[in-house]
Amino acid sequence: MIGKDVLLRQNPWWENGKLNKIMFSRFILPALIENLKNPKIVALVGSRQVGKSSLMYLMIEHLLVNIKPTSIFYFNLDDLTMQDLFRDAQSFLSYLGNVNERKYIFIDEIQRLPNPGLFLKTIYDLGLDIKIIVSGSSQLELRSKLKEFLVGRLRQFEIPRMHFSEIKSLNLNIPNETLFTEMLTYGGYPDIVRQTDSQEKQHSLGDIHETYLRKDISDFAKIEDVGAFNKLLILLASQIGNLLNMHKLADTLRISEYKIQQYIDILEGTFIIKLIPPYYENYQKELRKTPKVYFMDLGLRNLLLKDWDELEMRNDKGALFENAVFLEMYSKDIYKEKSYYYWRTTNQTEIDFIIRSGTSLYAIEAKYGVRAHPKSFPTFKKYYPGSVCKVVTPEDVYGDSIL
Repeated sequence: MIGKDVLLRQNPWWENGKLNKIMFSRFILPALIENLKNPKIVALVGSRQVGKSSLMYLMIEHLLVNIKPTSIFYFNLDDLTMQDLFRDAQSFLSYLGNVNERKYIFIDEIQRLPNPGLFLKTIYDLGLDIKIIVSGSSQLELRSKLKEFLVGRLRQFEIPRMHFSEIKSLNLNIPNETLFTEMLTYGGYPDIVRQTDSQEKQHSLGDIHETYLRKDISDFAKIEDVGAFNKLLILLASQIGNLLNMHKLADTLRISEYKIQQYIDILEGTFIIKLIPPYYENYQKELRKTPKVYFMDLGLRNLLLKDWDELEMRNDKGALFENAVFLEMYSKDIYKEKSYYYWRTTNQTEIDFIIRSGTSLYAIEAKYGVRAHPKSFPTFKKYYPGSVCKVVTPEDVYGDSIL
Protein backbone atom coordinates (compact mmCIF):
# COMPACT_ATOMS: atom_id res chain seq x y z
CA MET A 1 0.00 0.00 0.00
CA ILE A 2 1.34 3.42 -0.98
CA GLY A 3 1.66 5.85 1.91
CA LYS A 4 -0.25 9.12 1.83
CA ASP A 5 2.97 11.03 2.39
CA VAL A 6 4.41 9.67 -0.88
CA LEU A 7 1.33 10.75 -2.84
CA LEU A 8 1.30 14.20 -1.22
CA ARG A 9 4.98 14.64 -1.99
CA GLN A 10 4.20 14.14 -5.69
CA ASN A 11 0.89 16.05 -5.52
CA PRO A 12 1.43 18.96 -3.07
CA TRP A 13 -1.42 20.98 -4.64
CA TRP A 14 -3.93 18.62 -3.00
CA GLU A 15 -3.24 20.40 0.29
CA ASN A 16 -2.42 23.98 -0.65
CA GLY A 17 -3.80 24.34 -4.17
CA LYS A 18 -0.41 25.47 -5.42
CA LEU A 19 2.57 24.10 -7.30
CA ASN A 20 5.58 25.30 -5.37
CA LYS A 21 8.08 25.15 -8.21
CA ILE A 22 9.93 27.87 -10.08
CA MET A 23 9.83 27.04 -13.78
CA PHE A 24 10.18 28.85 -17.10
CA SER A 25 7.84 28.42 -20.03
CA ARG A 26 8.72 26.58 -23.21
CA PHE A 27 7.89 27.21 -26.86
CA ILE A 28 5.85 24.00 -27.04
CA LEU A 29 3.73 24.70 -23.95
CA PRO A 30 0.76 26.47 -25.65
CA ALA A 31 0.32 23.48 -28.00
CA LEU A 32 0.36 21.06 -25.05
CA ILE A 33 -2.20 23.15 -23.17
CA GLU A 34 -4.42 23.28 -26.26
CA ASN A 35 -4.32 19.49 -26.43
CA LEU A 36 -5.68 19.18 -22.90
CA LYS A 37 -9.09 19.90 -24.45
CA ASN A 38 -9.35 16.83 -26.70
CA PRO A 39 -9.87 13.22 -25.50
CA LYS A 40 -6.64 11.78 -26.92
CA ILE A 41 -3.85 10.56 -24.68
CA VAL A 42 -1.00 13.08 -24.87
CA ALA A 43 2.51 11.60 -24.87
CA LEU A 44 5.64 13.68 -24.25
CA VAL A 45 8.74 11.93 -25.50
CA GLY A 46 12.33 13.10 -25.52
CA SER A 47 15.79 12.68 -24.10
CA ARG A 48 16.44 12.45 -20.38
CA GLN A 49 16.81 15.87 -18.72
CA VAL A 50 15.10 17.64 -21.61
CA GLY A 51 12.27 19.05 -19.47
CA LYS A 52 9.35 16.64 -19.88
CA SER A 53 8.51 16.62 -16.16
CA SER A 54 8.76 20.42 -15.99
CA LEU A 55 6.30 20.70 -18.89
CA MET A 56 3.92 18.39 -17.06
CA TYR A 57 4.15 20.67 -14.02
CA LEU A 58 3.53 23.72 -16.20
CA MET A 59 0.40 22.05 -17.58
CA ILE A 60 -0.70 21.30 -14.01
CA GLU A 61 -0.04 24.92 -13.03
CA HIS A 62 -2.29 26.01 -15.91
CA LEU A 63 -5.06 23.63 -14.82
CA LEU A 64 -4.95 24.75 -11.18
CA VAL A 65 -6.36 28.13 -12.20
CA ASN A 66 -9.80 26.60 -12.90
CA ILE A 67 -9.68 22.90 -11.93
CA LYS A 68 -10.19 21.49 -8.43
CA PRO A 69 -6.72 20.49 -7.15
CA THR A 70 -7.82 17.02 -6.07
CA SER A 71 -8.93 16.29 -9.64
CA ILE A 72 -5.32 16.54 -10.86
CA PHE A 73 -3.07 13.51 -10.29
CA TYR A 74 0.66 13.20 -10.93
CA PHE A 75 2.57 9.92 -10.70
CA ASN A 76 6.32 9.64 -11.29
CA LEU A 77 7.02 5.97 -11.95
CA ASP A 78 10.75 6.41 -11.32
CA ASP A 79 9.51 5.96 -7.73
CA LEU A 80 9.02 2.20 -7.82
CA THR A 81 6.50 2.27 -4.96
CA MET A 82 4.11 4.15 -7.26
CA GLN A 83 3.85 1.20 -9.60
CA ASP A 84 1.63 -0.70 -7.16
CA LEU A 85 -1.22 1.62 -8.15
CA PHE A 86 -0.95 0.49 -11.77
CA ARG A 87 -1.26 -3.28 -11.39
CA ASP A 88 -4.58 -3.21 -13.26
CA ALA A 89 -6.88 -0.57 -14.65
CA GLN A 90 -9.82 -1.33 -12.35
CA SER A 91 -7.78 -0.93 -9.17
CA PHE A 92 -6.37 2.32 -10.49
CA LEU A 93 -9.83 3.68 -11.29
CA SER A 94 -11.01 2.71 -7.81
CA TYR A 95 -8.18 4.73 -6.34
CA LEU A 96 -9.18 7.79 -8.39
CA GLY A 97 -12.61 7.84 -6.76
CA ASN A 98 -15.61 9.38 -8.52
CA VAL A 99 -14.85 8.87 -12.22
CA ASN A 100 -17.93 10.86 -13.23
CA GLU A 101 -15.97 14.01 -12.46
CA ARG A 102 -13.39 15.32 -14.96
CA LYS A 103 -9.93 14.16 -13.95
CA TYR A 104 -6.43 14.82 -15.28
CA ILE A 105 -3.88 12.03 -14.91
CA PHE A 106 -0.16 12.75 -15.45
CA ILE A 107 2.07 9.66 -15.58
CA ASP A 108 5.79 10.40 -15.79
CA GLU A 109 8.10 7.68 -17.23
CA ILE A 110 5.22 5.46 -18.34
CA GLN A 111 7.65 2.93 -19.84
CA ARG A 112 8.40 1.74 -16.30
CA LEU A 113 5.14 -0.23 -16.40
CA PRO A 114 5.37 -3.79 -17.77
CA ASN A 115 2.43 -3.29 -20.15
CA PRO A 116 1.56 0.42 -20.38
CA GLY A 117 -0.14 0.11 -23.77
CA LEU A 118 -2.84 -2.28 -22.57
CA PHE A 119 -3.27 -0.35 -19.32
CA LEU A 120 -3.84 2.97 -21.12
CA LYS A 121 -6.07 1.41 -23.80
CA THR A 122 -8.31 -0.17 -21.17
CA ILE A 123 -8.89 3.16 -19.42
CA TYR A 124 -9.25 5.15 -22.65
CA ASP A 125 -11.79 2.75 -24.15
CA LEU A 126 -14.10 3.07 -21.12
CA GLY A 127 -14.94 6.54 -22.41
CA LEU A 128 -14.67 8.15 -18.98
CA ASP A 129 -14.09 11.88 -18.47
CA ILE A 130 -10.38 11.34 -17.87
CA LYS A 131 -7.57 13.13 -19.68
CA ILE A 132 -4.28 11.21 -19.62
CA ILE A 133 -0.86 12.76 -20.18
CA VAL A 134 2.19 10.48 -20.17
CA SER A 135 5.92 10.88 -20.69
CA GLY A 136 8.81 8.62 -21.68
CA SER A 137 12.55 8.97 -22.27
CA SER A 138 12.95 6.24 -24.87
CA GLN A 139 10.93 6.17 -28.08
CA LEU A 140 12.19 2.63 -28.70
CA GLU A 141 10.98 1.42 -25.33
CA LEU A 142 7.63 3.18 -25.65
CA ARG A 143 7.14 1.86 -29.16
CA SER A 144 7.87 -1.69 -28.03
CA LYS A 145 5.44 -1.42 -25.10
CA LEU A 146 2.62 0.65 -26.62
CA LYS A 147 2.66 -1.10 -30.02
CA GLU A 148 -0.75 -1.29 -31.63
CA PHE A 149 -2.69 -0.60 -28.43
CA LEU A 150 -2.89 3.15 -28.83
CA VAL A 151 -3.38 3.59 -32.58
CA GLY A 152 -5.82 6.48 -33.00
CA ARG A 153 -5.87 7.10 -29.26
CA LEU A 154 -2.57 8.93 -28.77
CA ARG A 155 -1.00 12.22 -29.87
CA GLN A 156 2.77 12.30 -29.45
CA PHE A 157 4.95 15.37 -28.95
CA GLU A 158 8.74 15.23 -29.16
CA ILE A 159 10.19 17.56 -26.54
CA PRO A 160 13.41 19.12 -27.84
CA ARG A 161 16.33 20.72 -26.07
CA MET A 162 15.97 24.49 -25.84
CA HIS A 163 16.35 26.46 -29.05
CA PHE A 164 17.90 29.91 -29.35
CA SER A 165 14.80 32.07 -28.83
CA GLU A 166 13.99 30.14 -25.62
CA ILE A 167 17.53 30.63 -24.34
CA LYS A 168 17.38 34.32 -25.29
CA SER A 169 14.14 34.81 -23.34
CA LEU A 170 16.01 33.83 -20.16
CA ASN A 171 19.01 36.04 -20.90
CA LEU A 172 17.69 39.28 -22.37
CA ASN A 173 20.74 41.33 -21.29
CA ILE A 174 23.36 39.03 -22.83
CA PRO A 175 24.44 39.71 -26.46
CA ASN A 176 23.13 37.32 -29.10
CA GLU A 177 26.63 36.35 -30.20
CA THR A 178 27.61 35.33 -26.65
CA LEU A 179 24.45 33.26 -26.14
CA PHE A 180 24.77 31.57 -29.50
CA THR A 181 28.41 30.68 -28.88
CA GLU A 182 27.35 29.15 -25.55
CA MET A 183 24.62 27.16 -27.31
CA LEU A 184 27.00 25.85 -29.97
CA THR A 185 29.42 24.81 -27.22
CA TYR A 186 27.21 23.52 -24.41
CA GLY A 187 23.92 22.73 -26.15
CA GLY A 188 20.34 23.24 -25.02
CA TYR A 189 19.58 20.97 -22.05
CA PRO A 190 17.56 23.24 -19.71
CA ASP A 191 19.70 22.59 -16.63
CA ILE A 192 22.87 23.22 -18.62
CA VAL A 193 21.47 26.49 -20.02
CA ARG A 194 20.73 27.79 -16.52
CA GLN A 195 24.23 27.09 -15.23
CA THR A 196 26.81 29.86 -15.49
CA ASP A 197 30.07 28.03 -14.76
CA SER A 198 31.65 26.34 -17.80
CA GLN A 199 33.26 23.60 -15.73
CA GLU A 200 29.94 22.77 -14.11
CA LYS A 201 28.29 22.65 -17.54
CA GLN A 202 30.89 20.12 -18.69
CA HIS A 203 30.49 17.99 -15.56
CA SER A 204 26.69 18.04 -15.88
CA LEU A 205 26.88 16.97 -19.53
CA GLY A 206 29.13 14.12 -18.40
CA ASP A 207 26.49 13.09 -15.85
CA ILE A 208 23.81 13.05 -18.57
CA HIS A 209 26.02 10.90 -20.79
CA GLU A 210 26.80 8.41 -18.02
CA THR A 211 23.13 8.11 -17.07
CA TYR A 212 22.22 7.55 -20.72
CA LEU A 213 24.76 4.74 -21.11
CA ARG A 214 23.72 3.11 -17.86
CA LYS A 215 19.92 3.34 -18.05
CA ASP A 216 19.04 3.49 -21.74
CA ILE A 217 21.86 1.45 -23.23
CA SER A 218 22.79 -1.13 -20.62
CA ASP A 219 19.46 -1.54 -18.79
CA PHE A 220 16.88 -1.24 -21.58
CA ALA A 221 18.67 -1.81 -24.89
CA LYS A 222 20.76 -4.60 -23.29
CA ILE A 223 23.84 -3.58 -25.28
CA GLU A 224 26.62 -5.84 -24.07
CA ASP A 225 29.50 -4.12 -25.83
CA VAL A 226 28.94 -0.63 -24.42
CA GLY A 227 32.54 0.22 -25.36
CA ALA A 228 31.93 -0.30 -29.08
CA PHE A 229 28.64 1.59 -28.80
CA ASN A 230 30.37 4.57 -27.21
CA LYS A 231 33.16 4.49 -29.82
CA LEU A 232 30.51 4.67 -32.53
CA LEU A 233 28.95 7.62 -30.72
CA ILE A 234 32.31 9.42 -30.73
CA LEU A 235 32.85 8.68 -34.42
CA LEU A 236 29.41 10.05 -35.27
CA ALA A 237 30.11 13.15 -33.18
CA SER A 238 33.11 13.87 -35.42
CA GLN A 239 30.98 13.52 -38.57
CA ILE A 240 28.00 15.84 -38.05
CA GLY A 241 26.65 17.11 -41.36
CA ASN A 242 28.44 14.33 -43.25
CA LEU A 243 27.14 11.31 -45.11
CA LEU A 244 26.76 8.19 -42.97
CA ASN A 245 29.05 5.51 -44.37
CA MET A 246 27.92 2.31 -42.63
CA HIS A 247 30.57 0.15 -44.26
CA LYS A 248 33.41 2.45 -43.20
CA LEU A 249 32.07 2.67 -39.63
CA ALA A 250 31.83 -1.12 -39.40
CA ASP A 251 35.34 -1.48 -40.76
CA THR A 252 36.76 1.08 -38.32
CA LEU A 253 35.05 -0.47 -35.28
CA ARG A 254 35.51 -4.06 -36.52
CA ILE A 255 31.88 -4.96 -35.97
CA SER A 256 29.20 -5.93 -38.48
CA GLU A 257 27.17 -3.45 -40.50
CA TYR A 258 24.08 -5.10 -39.00
CA LYS A 259 25.33 -4.18 -35.53
CA ILE A 260 26.11 -0.62 -36.66
CA GLN A 261 22.55 -0.28 -37.97
CA GLN A 262 21.19 -1.62 -34.69
CA TYR A 263 23.20 0.95 -32.72
CA ILE A 264 22.14 3.76 -35.08
CA ASP A 265 18.47 2.85 -34.56
CA ILE A 266 18.97 2.97 -30.80
CA LEU A 267 20.68 6.36 -30.99
CA GLU A 268 17.82 7.77 -33.04
CA GLY A 269 15.20 6.14 -30.83
CA THR A 270 16.73 7.67 -27.72
CA PHE A 271 16.94 11.19 -29.24
CA ILE A 272 20.73 11.41 -29.45
CA ILE A 273 21.14 11.68 -33.23
CA LYS A 274 18.91 12.38 -36.22
CA LEU A 275 19.42 11.09 -39.75
CA ILE A 276 18.05 13.01 -42.70
CA PRO A 277 17.72 11.35 -46.12
CA PRO A 278 18.61 12.79 -49.54
CA TYR A 279 15.94 14.61 -51.50
CA TYR A 280 15.30 13.31 -54.99
CA GLU A 281 12.56 12.95 -57.54
CA ASN A 282 13.34 11.55 -60.96
CA TYR A 283 16.66 13.07 -61.90
CA GLN A 284 19.38 10.55 -62.63
CA LYS A 285 22.24 12.47 -60.98
CA GLU A 286 20.59 12.89 -57.56
CA LEU A 287 21.78 10.79 -54.61
CA ARG A 288 19.01 8.53 -53.35
CA LYS A 289 20.19 6.44 -50.39
CA THR A 290 22.86 7.64 -47.98
CA PRO A 291 21.61 9.79 -45.05
CA LYS A 292 23.40 12.61 -43.23
CA VAL A 293 23.81 12.60 -39.45
CA TYR A 294 23.19 15.37 -36.91
CA PHE A 295 23.38 15.45 -33.13
CA MET A 296 20.30 16.48 -31.17
CA ASP A 297 22.45 18.32 -28.63
CA LEU A 298 25.74 20.00 -29.45
CA GLY A 299 26.92 20.05 -25.85
CA LEU A 300 26.73 16.26 -25.70
CA ARG A 301 28.50 16.10 -29.06
CA ASN A 302 31.36 18.33 -27.84
CA LEU A 303 31.61 16.31 -24.62
CA LEU A 304 32.20 13.14 -26.62
CA LEU A 305 35.02 14.83 -28.55
CA LYS A 306 36.37 16.53 -25.40
CA ASP A 307 36.49 19.76 -27.41
CA TRP A 308 35.70 22.92 -25.43
CA ASP A 309 37.90 25.30 -27.45
CA GLU A 310 36.77 28.85 -28.19
CA LEU A 311 34.42 28.81 -31.17
CA GLU A 312 36.54 31.09 -33.37
CA MET A 313 39.53 28.80 -32.86
CA ARG A 314 37.71 25.68 -33.98
CA ASN A 315 37.91 24.00 -37.37
CA ASP A 316 34.41 22.57 -36.98
CA LYS A 317 32.48 25.80 -36.38
CA GLY A 318 30.84 25.52 -39.81
CA ALA A 319 29.62 22.01 -39.02
CA LEU A 320 28.42 23.14 -35.58
CA PHE A 321 26.45 25.96 -37.17
CA GLU A 322 24.91 23.67 -39.79
CA ASN A 323 23.85 21.28 -37.04
CA ALA A 324 22.42 24.18 -35.02
CA VAL A 325 20.37 25.40 -37.99
CA PHE A 326 18.84 21.95 -38.31
CA LEU A 327 18.00 21.88 -34.59
CA GLU A 328 16.38 25.33 -34.78
CA MET A 329 14.09 24.24 -37.62
CA TYR A 330 13.29 20.81 -36.23
CA SER A 331 12.61 21.89 -32.65
CA LYS A 332 10.09 24.54 -33.71
CA ASP A 333 8.16 22.09 -35.89
CA ILE A 334 5.85 21.07 -33.03
CA TYR A 335 3.55 18.74 -34.96
CA LYS A 336 6.37 17.50 -37.21
CA GLU A 337 4.50 18.67 -40.30
CA LYS A 338 7.66 19.34 -42.30
CA SER A 339 10.01 16.83 -43.93
CA TYR A 340 13.77 17.36 -43.75
CA TYR A 341 16.29 16.32 -46.41
CA TYR A 342 19.60 17.33 -47.93
CA TRP A 343 20.38 17.47 -51.67
CA ARG A 344 23.46 16.20 -53.48
CA THR A 345 24.22 15.13 -57.01
CA THR A 346 26.77 12.65 -58.29
CA ASN A 347 29.03 15.54 -59.33
CA GLN A 348 29.07 16.84 -55.71
CA THR A 349 26.62 19.71 -56.13
CA GLU A 350 25.09 19.99 -52.66
CA ILE A 351 22.62 21.94 -50.51
CA ASP A 352 22.57 21.51 -46.73
CA PHE A 353 18.81 21.24 -46.22
CA ILE A 354 15.72 20.73 -48.33
CA ILE A 355 12.49 21.35 -46.42
CA ARG A 356 9.18 20.09 -47.73
CA SER A 357 6.28 21.94 -46.08
CA GLY A 358 2.98 21.06 -47.69
CA THR A 359 3.38 21.97 -51.36
CA SER A 360 6.27 24.36 -50.66
CA LEU A 361 9.92 23.41 -51.15
CA TYR A 362 12.77 25.30 -49.46
CA ALA A 363 16.50 24.96 -50.10
CA ILE A 364 18.57 26.13 -47.12
CA GLU A 365 22.34 26.63 -47.06
CA ALA A 366 23.88 27.30 -43.62
CA LYS A 367 26.78 29.79 -43.69
CA TYR A 368 28.49 30.75 -40.44
CA GLY A 369 30.46 33.47 -42.22
CA VAL A 370 29.65 35.49 -45.33
CA ARG A 371 26.15 35.30 -46.80
CA ALA A 372 27.33 34.11 -50.24
CA HIS A 373 24.85 32.29 -52.45
CA PRO A 374 26.22 28.87 -53.41
CA LYS A 375 26.56 27.75 -57.01
CA SER A 376 24.19 24.88 -56.24
CA PHE A 377 21.16 27.18 -55.97
CA PRO A 378 20.76 27.82 -59.74
CA THR A 379 21.14 24.10 -60.43
CA PHE A 380 18.47 23.24 -57.85
CA LYS A 381 16.15 25.95 -59.18
CA LYS A 382 16.56 24.48 -62.65
CA TYR A 383 15.40 21.08 -61.36
CA TYR A 384 12.74 22.53 -59.03
CA PRO A 385 11.57 25.90 -60.46
CA GLY A 386 9.02 26.59 -57.70
CA SER A 387 11.49 26.21 -54.84
CA VAL A 388 12.67 28.99 -52.53
CA CYS A 389 16.44 29.16 -51.93
CA LYS A 390 17.91 30.89 -48.90
CA VAL A 391 21.30 31.31 -47.22
CA VAL A 392 21.02 31.23 -43.42
CA THR A 393 23.56 32.98 -41.19
CA PRO A 394 23.66 33.51 -37.40
CA GLU A 395 21.66 36.73 -37.87
CA ASP A 396 18.72 34.63 -39.11
CA VAL A 397 18.93 32.51 -35.96
CA TYR A 398 18.98 35.62 -33.76
CA GLY A 399 15.96 37.02 -35.60
CA ASP A 400 14.05 33.72 -35.65
CA SER A 401 13.83 34.03 -39.45
CA ILE A 402 15.33 30.82 -40.85
CA LEU A 403 12.12 29.91 -42.67
